[in-house]
Amino acid sequence: MFRQPLNRLAISAGGVAALFALLLFAATAPAQDLDPEEIEEFVEEVRGLSPVMAERRVDDLRAHIGRMEETPHAVASDPRTPAGQTPEDGNYCYQCHGDGWEHFYQIGEDISTDEANETCLDCHSGGDRMHWHGGAHEFQDMACVDCHNMHGENERLLHTENELQLCASCHQERRVDFNRPHHHPVEEGQVTCTNCHNPHGTGGESLLREGQVNETCYNCHAEYRGPFLWEHMPVREDCTNCHDPHGSVHPNMLEARPTQLCQSCHMHASGPAGHPGMDPHDFDTSGPWQEGAEFLGRGCLNCHSDIHGSNHPGGDSFRP
Repeated sequence: MFRQPLNRLAISAGGVAALFALLLFAATAPAQDLDPEEIEEFVEEVRGLSPVMAERRVDDLRAHIGRMEETPHAVASDPRTPAGQTPEDGNYCYQCHGDGWEHFYQIGEDISTDEANETCLDCHSGGDRMHWHGGAHEFQDMACVDCHNMHGENERLLHTENELQLCASCHQERRVDFNRPHHHPVEEGQVTCTNCHNPHGTGGESLLREGQVNETCYNCHAEYRGPFLWEHMPVREDCTNCHDPHGSVHPNMLEARPTQLCQSCHMHASGPAGHPGMDPHDFDTSGPWQEGAEFLGRGCLNCHSDIHGSNHPGGDSFRP
């Protein structure tokens, strides 16, 4: 964790660093060699500098020290990291915790949400985080450390092993969606929440990376972008008019079975007086139109297969 031997650090950094160095020694020394009374006496001294540090157990501190060395923040060769921004004879912990160890990021105890976030944003500003201020998560008074463990071992320093576990800890309804029969392969690890959403904020709705639903969907489903000679306006307006992008019990993640979904808009086509085969209550197949046949197979899509749009000169009814 330190860029120099502990004894040199204690001399150069003053009383606060000396106390922390002693606590570090206590944390890493064999437990049977420590005098409990001496430890408690020292903890009382530390309590005067940082009550939060004093309340931490020695085992927790030992684990903290060990994890920090394995994180991206400890890469001294990277000038973007706290270690890379610290002089060779310095302690890079000060970059985030302050020269006097003022803060240990116990939100509501020793630091506010805004103060903790500003420390992170001093380095992690711009890019995906340029819309953090005013974003949905910032508006909910969330802190960076609610999702990220600065001393964690995984690549993005998440509190959990993967994104789905982290996001689902709050958005539990999404966990249910991804377990439905038809869903984007998030559970399978082929798609992640952040492929579509930017949790640090965007200029559009629902934290979508592209700002709009359709533009986000077109990143993968470019064949539906168009332009088409014949546009299906509900499709052009919003993919979620027909699809549930997180998961559905219906094929192709549709909001309903194809026929019921189509009839939610095309009510005028129902019944023998309108479109043939559109009466869900009449399964008489003796007539020329075979009433109720739309419930077989793909329903309306048996004929109107280019439902997302057609470039055929006669494709105004979205037939191939």
